[in-house]
Amino acid sequence: MPTTLTEAQIREIEGRHPRGLTSQELVSAFAEREVQFSEANLRRYVQLGLVPRSRRVGRKGKHLGSRGVYPLRSVRRINTIKRLMAERYTLEEIQEKFLTFKDGIENLDDALNGLMRDFEARVDSEAPSKRRDQLVDELSSIKKVADALLEGVHRLEKLLMASAGIRRPRGGGAASPTELL
Repeated sequence: MPTTLTEAQIREIEGRHPRGLTSQELVSAFAEREVQFSEANLRRYVQLGLVPRSRRVGRKGKHLGSRGVYPLRSVRRINTIKRLMAERYTLEEIQEKFLTFKDGIENLDDALNGLMRDFEARVDSEAPSKRRDQLVDELSSIKKVADALLEGVHRLEKLLMASAGIRRPRGGGAASPTELL
């Protein structure tokens, strides 16, 4: 029985669920591929801050309410946790040493991407004019700055993690922590 998903399996799951997964879909995604993972594991990982919380998403139709949807990156995060645990790291070690900055960085990335999409939509709705050209130029400049910010944040995270004296897992070596996530 495999302990983690392959990259191809992860991509297939991401392709089938581009807007995220419910807790049942998340657990099923692993179970269908014979990788052990339970609803209790998911709750524990969320409690420890290892996996981002779900967000409420309304369903189309009258009286259908809403459901909790986990971000797509949860699949990769869970898979990484399972890989690190197979290398004999504890959940507490994973939480402390590998995922310190991950949620903040991912939230920043998501927020910037969402903001750029919103700006782009607004600029695209403008009628052709000098003003629109100016807005396009400004948006292009802001995108470059946002990309540079994210690159810098990733670099700093790698430097901090490398200087933190992260020890290798008991019973064998491992790739650098940032490569695993």
